[in-house]
Amino acid sequence: MINRTIFVVVSIILLTAVFLISPAQIPVIIFKASLVTLAAILGYWIDYLLFPHMRPGIIDKIEQDPIIRASIAIRRAIIIFGTILGMSMAL
Repeated sequence: MINRTIFVVVSIILLTAVFLISPAQIPVIIFKASLVTLAAILGYWIDYLLFPHMRPGIIDKIEQDPIIRASIAIRRAIIIFGTILGMSMAL
């Protein structure tokens, strides 16, 4: 819990610093953060639609193997990462 609190506090401090230095940049930061969030949701749904039977939360006989479960989670992370990276590079 403390680790997340530190990141929230640092984020608020940095956002306050941006506001004090250049208030006109706040809408740009909010716009970019919303696009990254949208890309994460889009990446999740791309993974969900491409692999409907191989989701990390579903426990099947095939998915009880820890290597298969890990590979499913890594696959989802790579797809979401690629979608966020693609959207961020298009900014």
